[in-house]
Amino acid sequence: MFSRVLSRAVAVRTVGRRFESTLKVGDTTVASRPAAPKPKKRPIGGFRGGVVGFLLGVTSAGALGFVYLIDEYQKATSLVLGSVAELEKSSLQVKSHVQKIEAVERTLEQLKRNTPTVQQLQQARADWRKQNDILTRDHLELKAHVWELEQDVESVLKRSKSAK
Repeated sequence: MFSRVLSRAVAVRTVGRRFESTLKVGDTTVASRPAAPKPKKRPIGGFRGGVVGFLLGVTSAGALGFVYLIDEYQKATSLVLGSVAELEKSSLQVKSHVQKIEAVERTLEQLKRNTPTVQQLQQARADWRKQNDILTRDHLELKAHVWELEQDVESVLKRSKSAK
């Protein structure tokens, strides 16, 4: 393979040049090859290479920067989505806690409506004492009446025994 590349390079070199051998008049030397043409100087070639290198460097740096920027954007987006998911989860928890608190408040309101106030309790206590006093007095009156009846029954029995 190397020999093929080398033979092509030689062939390309010889095709571009003409082989001339002439004898000059008055000169005894034979020129076997003509003098090689001088290459054209390109004074702008270095500048062109610098510009191409600069553009290549700027393009590659821009591409790498763009890739880095996209990577950072994706990381930030995933963090934001994670934060949104956490926020949604915590907001659902807060919502359930608020519902529980509202249920407890409704129960508390029902209890407040159904439970008596201090004044109502004092009034009920006073009424109970009055009723208790009335019952105690009635009980004592009944006891006294029963005692009188027992005394009357005893006296009647004593009279009936003495009369016999």
